[in-house]
Amino acid sequence: MSNKSSTKKKGKKADPFITEEERDESIRLAAYYLWKKKGERHGENRGDWFEAEESVDDVDDSIAESFDD
Repeated sequence: MSNKSSTKKKGKKADPFITEEERDESIRLAAYYLWKKKGERHGENRGDWFEAEESVDDVDDSIAESFDD
């Protein structure tokens, strides 16, 4: 997983741009496609879920921060 926290702005975290329901659905889809891409290996779903969660949150943070400028 990448360490993108060092490149984020310091201070107040931006408000989320997407709803919790949209976030959950985005994570589900991203995790599914990661699992498919990696060969549908049994037992690997947790790692794919966490990777998808980080990616979705990074994108959401970037979008929200762009509106804070």
